[in-house]
Amino acid sequence: MSEPESQVLIGFDILPRHSPSSKTQPRYAIAIMKDEHVETFNMVRRHKLLKMIRQIVPHVLATDNIMELAPTEKTVIEFLSKIPVRTKVIQVTGSPIHGMIPLTTLAKRHGLKPLGHPNPVETAVLVAKLASLGVGTEIAVLARETKIVVSRARTVRTGGFSQGRFQRRMHGAIQQISRDIKEKLVKNELDFDYFETSTAHGLSRCVFFIYDSFERVVAIVQPHDNRAAGVLVRVSPVKHRSIVYLSPASKEADSRVRKRLVVGIDAGTTIGIAVADVTGKLLALLSGKGMSRGEVIRSLIDIGSPVLIATDVTPAPSFVEKLSKTLKTQLFTPRRVLSVVEKRELASAFSAPSGLKPSNSHQRDALAAVAAVFQAYERKLDLLQKRLLEIGRLQVAEEAATLILRDFSVHDAVKQILDAAKASQEPVAPQKTARHREKHPSSDELSQMVKRLQRQIESLQRQLEYEKTQHQESLKDRQLYKDELQATRRQLDRVLRLEKREQRMDERLQQREREIKRLRQVVGELRVQIEGMKRTLMNMTLMRRLELRGEVQPFHILHRFSQEEIRILRERYGTKRVKCVYIINPSGGGATTADRLIELGVKIVISKGKMSHLALFQFKAAQIPVLEASEMKITIIDEFGMVDVQQLEQQLTEWQKIHLEKEREAAADALEKLIEKYRQERRQGS
Repeated sequence: MSEPESQVLIGFDILPRHSPSSKTQPRYAIAIMKDEHVETFNMVRRHKLLKMIRQIVPHVLATDNIMELAPTEKTVIEFLSKIPVRTKVIQVTGSPIHGMIPLTTLAKRHGLKPLGHPNPVETAVLVAKLASLGVGTEIAVLARETKIVVSRARTVRTGGFSQGRFQRRMHGAIQQISRDIKEKLVKNELDFDYFETSTAHGLSRCVFFIYDSFERVVAIVQPHDNRAAGVLVRVSPVKHRSIVYLSPASKEADSRVRKRLVVGIDAGTTIGIAVADVTGKLLALLSGKGMSRGEVIRSLIDIGSPVLIATDVTPAPSFVEKLSKTLKTQLFTPRRVLSVVEKRELASAFSAPSGLKPSNSHQRDALAAVAAVFQAYERKLDLLQKRLLEIGRLQVAEEAATLILRDFSVHDAVKQILDAAKASQEPVAPQKTARHREKHPSSDELSQMVKRLQRQIESLQRQLEYEKTQHQESLKDRQLYKDELQATRRQLDRVLRLEKREQRMDERLQQREREIKRLRQVVGELRVQIEGMKRTLMNMTLMRRLELRGEVQPFHILHRFSQEEIRILRERYGTKRVKCVYIINPSGGGATTADRLIELGVKIVISKGKMSHLALFQFKAAQIPVLEASEMKITIIDEFGMVDVQQLEQQLTEWQKIHLEKEREAAADALEKLIEKYRQERRQGS
């Protein structure tokens, strides 16, 4: 059988004329104790002390004053968070909470009598020996909670073409690593919460809060820095916000009477917390970004004991459900999701008597959840108040209200309170072991009994008079409470009317802002149209000048040779004659389309491409020339164009020549056909 491992303890004490708040590092005297052997060091700087603790990894680090390590509580926590997790920190002189005892007194009490005032080395040895005897208070700076942060290992700045691709790959890698960590935690059955920041291509950051020791978590998930993928995984224990002094009593259940709390939670990246007591008095409004479940619980325990957790949405988020199960409280959710207007009204009405106001939307939503609880239980709490007033038990209103919030009926809550009171006041009758003989009282005994009963009657009468007086005063107080309640309700109505008026004003202002934005957009569009029309007017003026000079011939543009385009052209220019038309895409138009264009009074058609034979026949029959655009230099400005007059006249001359030649050929063919027909008729007649 192997021998048990011997414990190593380190005691330290600051040297005289050294201060932890000085600019230079303070020096310490150190005593390292293993079994009965003690090794001492003097003039050791603070960073050397930390290095020594990390190398030795002692079971206990002992001191008579923990504030000798650093000037503030925060820096002490920072120092102690860097030592090994298995090392316990003991302040042998006790704690400010549980009481302090001088070091010399402790040494004498445990048989370690120093000669006079001990020097720093002797003090270090004393604290190490006292800690080995189990003397002192344990100090905790780390919670039983671990934080894992998965984030970018590199900053994405402005770069070249590969920047977006690298950023997408990095966000995808963060999402994949976060999923792997989540699977490991679920596989090892660890309780945790996580918050993630989503992007279009994955996650940019993910934070896990695991409610277990750092040693177990780091054995499952190891920290690493993958610079190639751009992902950084950090694993660290969660530190307390202040130094926690543990005592044997703190390990047991707290038997003190604590204030019972109704807590509203708004879950998310930023946690909102509203705390009220069971009578409906608002106590605190808190909020924090990235708060873990442990931080929320520690904040609530500092105020009191939660009996009900509420949320403003239904179903409740998993964070709120886990929090309720951890605290073993009732969970309240509204029947439907509350609107923003309802949350604002509930929060404003509930917080008015206390003077506390939410500083952000998260506190407002949490406050609305608490207000919804008391709105749902308002009737039962009023009935409970009346019942307790009738039986004269207003002093137990808080305990009874707690039972109501745990879904007890008013009758059951009052009965349980009364039964508990009777059980605590009922004397235990002694057991009779022998039979008593029946004995008749004498006349003196009867007279004494009568006098005693008369005194009891007088006492009861005086008590009755006192109770009547108290009842009258209670009625007066009740009337005062009613008057105050009516005044409060009137004030609340005025506040609600003002709130609604402000809300309507805000809505009208928003409506006006939307109308102004729309009109500005319309003005912008009209300005664009005016600019376009100005450019068109300038172009038309320029073309008109060139036309008057006889240098160019303007024409109108048809993007497609269709009846719809011709209709638009007709609507734009009305009954005005369109002399020249340029068709960009002549395919698709037939005889009917050509007739519609001829009706506009077109004299010249310029075509970019081949036109159908039916359309050409119609134009030819109407003596309208169809010219090829590739043979001329055409300039297009907006919806108008122009062509050089000389080129146009040259094309018209060539078209006329070709047209006259074709007409002569057609006339000759027609004459030959007529002569041939005449000859046939002569032959048949002869």
